[in-house]
Amino acid sequence: MKRIVSIMFLLALIGVFTMASTEIPAVDANLPENLETATFGLGCFWGSEAVFGGISGVYKTSVGYAGGTKVNPSYYSLGDHTEVVQIQFDSSVISYEGLLEIFWLSHNPYVNYKVQYMSLILYHSEQQKETAEMFVDSKENETGRKAATEVLRMTEFYRAEDYHLKFYLQRDKEILNDLLRYYEDIFALNDSTVAARLNSLLAGKGDPDLMENEYEGYGLQNRALEKVRKMLF
Repeated sequence: MKRIVSIMFLLALIGVFTMASTEIPAVDANLPENLETATFGLGCFWGSEAVFGGISGVYKTSVGYAGGTKVNPSYYSLGDHTEVVQIQFDSSVISYEGLLEIFWLSHNPYVNYKVQYMSLILYHSEQQKETAEMFVDSKENETGRKAATEVLRMTEFYRAEDYHLKFYLQRDKEILNDLLRYYEDIFALNDSTVAARLNSLLAGKGDPDLMENEYEGYGLQNRALEKVRKMLF
């Protein structure tokens, strides 16, 4: 009888640990449905991702290569692609036009950078195309200057190598390792809203009011939680 009880207790413990390992932070567990996608090139994608990851209405970010024709580009074999950030957002919270404003203000759209860092809007629908073209036209009319920004159809997005993903978060091993309790690896963590928020915070970007309201749902513990709290308050 004691042996049976011990076995049952052990199985219960295994169940508890299994449940703990499959739980995810509250912020990641409550994502809205029907998110839309936007893709922008505005210089080095480390900073671009940090800009958008801490914005209300943006739930997922990823960096990669797009806009060109080379198949399976890499950082050291980029071909004719541009470094881009791809965003999943809730248009009931932030509109595509709102994202375009952030895009415009976060780099110099009047400079002709090399293709890797060029100013680029990749549209995912005809509506996005029309909105983007009207937006660029309006900015040119306001300033009397010709923008270097190109508006092109989105074709293929090639996610960047692991060491580029959530670059600023990966530099803070204490917070990173705390989050990896919930996710199998950096690729799984890359799709996390929490990771997008903390990457933005660690880069000194984003909306502090948003993160002050959310941070208790980031699933952090002990020193990692205290570190984030000190950055916010």
